[in-house]
Amino acid sequence: MSTEPHCQLTTKDHAILEAILERYQGDYGPYLKLLEQKVRSSAIYLRDDIPPKVITLNSRVIYFVDGLMTGPHLVVQSQLGGLPSYALSIHTLRGLALLGLAERGTITVDLGSSVRETLRVDTVVSQPEADVRVRDTSKRLAEGDLSGNDKKVVGFRPRIISANASPGYIPDDDDPGPSAA
Repeated sequence: MSTEPHCQLTTKDHAILEAILERYQGDYGPYLKLLEQKVRSSAIYLRDDIPPKVITLNSRVIYFVDGLMTGPHLVVQSQLGGLPSYALSIHTLRGLALLGLAERGTITVDLGSSVRETLRVDTVVSQPEADVRVRDTSKRLAEGDLSGNDKKVVGFRPRIISANASPGYIPDDDDPGPSAA
């Protein structure tokens, strides 16, 4: 039994779905039911933490619809009017259903009137969040930062006691407080 959440969203994608839900003016049908489910029960990730094989906004994806390969499509936020054929809006039932699914993930969508279609993600060709992480890593490697972290290391030098100081002599430090007698 898998305990992995069915739908995984970035904080940005979740906020966009919440805004769509708040402004929704259509019937209470399959789209609204799925939208409510995604807003209510998705696992939410920061942009840097979302797994790379999860569909987020502006991801390119190849998927199956009832066993028929479809795509690649770009999952977009834009409304339906004037979209190119390769774009799939989250304002459609299919686009909304795919958002947040991982590779090999499956969802059965109720289209209404007892009609269903099953979507299965084949490949997340690209995901913007993962692409940024790859670019950042490549940039660090090109700059010679092989550690993979951005922490700064501070070096300290020991104080040198002058040669003419007597044994047991401790130089004055820069503490302005009174000295112990």
